[in-house]
Amino acid sequence: MKVPKHISIGDQVIDLEKAIADALEKILAPVAEVICEMERIRRKEYLTEKEVALLFSLSAATLKTQRSRGEGPNYIKKGNRILYSPHSIRSYLRDKAKTS
Repeated sequence: MKVPKHISIGDQVIDLEKAIADALEKILAPVAEVICEMERIRRKEYLTEKEVALLFSLSAATLKTQRSRGEGPNYIKKGNRILYSPHSIRSYLRDKAKTS
């Protein structure tokens, strides 16, 4: 089966290859941005609550509650900021999975 390179709609001729490429770029660009952002965050030495939520699916509210109870992953306080190392988050999740 031969696939046409162009189609006509009324008076307009559409280049199918370009139309498909444009559509894919429009769809995939936001996905690529998220992947790049997650990779940038993943390489950081310390993560904010928001970054922990994005990478590990632990909400900021859950982290705050656990801190107030003396539970949850280890963290450091730098000024008003609470920071977590990716290692402490992974260790916490691994230990939590073992005890559940």
